[in-house]
Amino acid sequence: MAQAGKRGSNPAGPNGGRRTSKPHNDTRTSGGPVAAAPADALSSKLESRRGPVKVQLNTWVLASTEARLKWLVKNRQFTVTSVVDVALQELLDRYDVPPADPDGRIGER
Repeated sequence: MAQAGKRGSNPAGPNGGRRTSKPHNDTRTSGGPVAAAPADALSSKLESRRGPVKVQLNTWVLASTEARLKWLVKNRQFTVTSVVDVALQELLDRYDVPPADPDGRIGER
């Protein structure tokens, strides 16, 4: 059986597995309002969320959805994580899915 991946690739990457230090300019909190009042409510939901435990979620989306997501991230300076989290929370709320505790468990109704 053949191995998956590119032949001759270095799994540690071009830096041999070492992280490189690059300056990071975080402009999400600078500047004025991004859009009109309805977008302000959305923006407040999309603020950086530090603290809660996060888990990795991998999925496939339509190319058109990815293009729109990339546009939003670039032009409104949100993160993919925050956009996906808010969108999923709104969908789950719409369908009355019970909330989970901080450990990710859903209690009995």
